[in-house]
Amino acid sequence: MGAKIGWKLVQAAFTIVVGLAASKAVSTAWKLGSGGKPPKHGQGSGYAEVATWAAVSAGAAAAARLFAERRAAAYWLKSTGYAPPGYETDATQGLIKGTDTGLAKKED
Repeated sequence: MGAKIGWKLVQAAFTIVVGLAASKAVSTAWKLGSGGKPPKHGQGSGYAEVATWAAVSAGAAAAARLFAERRAAAYWLKSTGYAPPGYETDATQGLIKGTDTGLAKKED
């Protein structure tokens, strides 16, 4: 039970840090690309701008979450010597150097 709680804390910490960085990066990219601030609370020049912002920010959030989860799993494995709860060591580890954590989510 303690490993599950520890894993959730590590995963949450990585997700928060990476999420904040991704949010800042997307906002900065939007300002540079459009010349204005991102639309907030539906305020913008039109539906297209609001929909574009929603799509871009949702895509960045999904990518950031996936990246954070993989980095957290790699950190957990390196720190503890075993896979985090819900993961198993991948038999293909090391085949593609530097692109994989060596972990795979367990199939339920």
